[in-house]
Amino acid sequence: MVAFDHLVIHSYNPKKHQEMFSTFHHLTGLPGGKHEQWGTYNYLAFMENNSYIEWLGIEHEEQASQSDNPLIQQTYKANKNHIEGPIQFALRVNYLDDYINSFNQKGIEYAGPFPGSRQKLDGTRLDWRMLFPKPSSEGSPIPFLIEWSGEGNLPKDKSLINETPFTSIEIGVDHVEEYAQLLEELIQLKRVDQNSFQLENGQLIIGAHKGLIAHFNHITF
Repeated sequence: MVAFDHLVIHSYNPKKHQEMFSTFHHLTGLPGGKHEQWGTYNYLAFMENNSYIEWLGIEHEEQASQSDNPLIQQTYKANKNHIEGPIQFALRVNYLDDYINSFNQKGIEYAGPFPGSRQKLDGTRLDWRMLFPKPSSEGSPIPFLIEWSGEGNLPKDKSLINETPFTSIEIGVDHVEEYAQLLEELIQLKRVDQNSFQLENGQLIIGAHKGLIAHFNHITF
């Protein structure tokens, strides 16, 4: 089953915003690392049920501006437009190639897969792949798919995982039914009711509001 993986928050100062979040909610956060190929870096807060929050910032603006990765393009655009806050989220899958084959068979456009990597605090290398479906209609962003190598993005010290679980993410769209059908076709999600889908570790809810709202138990972004 598809799982919620992480919420992406664009920040001009990821360290500051992660520390503010951690202090206010009495939770643990930590530096993630640098994405040398994209000119970005991040800070993280790991949550229960294999989910996390990422504060993503741009370290080298020129390098980020030249990236063909849609998430980096989106982050660069938010940076230029002075927008801070949640901009995207990732859904975790185990077999990314199955989605690529399905998109090819159905004639669905996509970008990727994009390989990603960074060095973790313990010196080990973390690798992953990202896939970005390109819907033919509905202007709201579609979550990207991520496939991790090994055990995935988890801290070596399990005490760094906060005892706060992901519960749901809400995305606001102009046309709820059209967007729901897109998710069914592109990501093969199953509806719980008219505007919500069951994920492995929570729910994805479609609403009429604008933007992203993520819920980690009592914490809302």
